[in-house]
Amino acid sequence: MQRESMLSKMQICPVMTTVEVIGGKWKPRILWYLRAGAAGFGHLQRAVGASERMLSKSLKELERDGVITRAVIPVGKVMTTEYAFSSYGLTLAPVLDAMGDWGLAHPPTSTALATARATRR
Repeated sequence: MQRESMLSKMQICPVMTTVEVIGGKWKPRILWYLRAGAAGFGHLQRAVGASERMLSKSLKELERDGVITRAVIPVGKVMTTEYAFSSYGLTLAPVLDAMGDWGLAHPPTSTALATARATRR
């Protein structure tokens, strides 16, 4: 019985559940920048470096998954869009902090890894 229970838990991998929600090229960067507070589309695009299309796609997915909220705010005669963590999304803060700490503690050590990271930016 214990072996079956362990196999059942392995089939539903909680790490993969997390990766499905926050994984990809742009989502981790978006979430990292939103930790500082709400941000507009243009600010996120400059900070993250994603194309308008890819940023929009990633933001829609994060909003669909309930991780972020989207608010349209009138600023004079212009409407601006702001994105922020939802209360559900804030539960990811410790995960992001741990990932950030790990990344700082383990800088790229191989030339191949450093090159791969540089080309992804």
